Amino acid sequence: DGGLKSFIHYLVGKTQIIQENPFYVQKEVDDIEVETVLVYSDGIENEEISFANNIYTPDGGTHITGFRSALTRTLNDYARKESYLKDAEDNFTGDDVREGLIAAVSIKIREPQFEGQTKARLGNTEARAAVETAVAESQKELLERYSSDAKRIIEKNLLASKARKAAKA
Repeated sequence: DGGLKSFIHYLVGKTQIIQENPFYVQKEVDDIEVETVLVYSDGIENEEISFANNIYTPDGGTHITGFRSALTRTLNDYARKESYLKDAEDNFTGDDVREGLIAAVSIKIREPQFEGQTKARLGNTEARAAVETAVAESQKELLERYSSDAKRIIEKNLLASKARKAAKA
């Protein structure tokens, strides 16, 4: 009951989250139904669960690649627009924006192409574009609508970026 919205509460469990509102997206792009939900925890571990046509894809695939790409780009754009990142500073990396992330990505596609017998990874290239488009458009709206959540997310990303740079130095 409740689909991905309920599933994210199960994934979160007793973990402390930093958002008041989970970011939920449901859109259809090029005959591919895309549904995602994400929250950020105060921890450093991330968890991304993916499905294609209700089949669990533990190794992800093109839909997870599209999700990650859109999330990273959208958070970088928002951080620059709101002056969290200055012109001279580097963008967040994918690892920076995924620190503490708990997300579920589900797509429904007409002819899924799985890699291997176990259907562990989705290979459809059109899935990446559909997920990337749906998530980028929706995330931008959600970041602006829930600005207090967006601020907490960007601050977490900034902290992850500083920690990564300090560890490298």
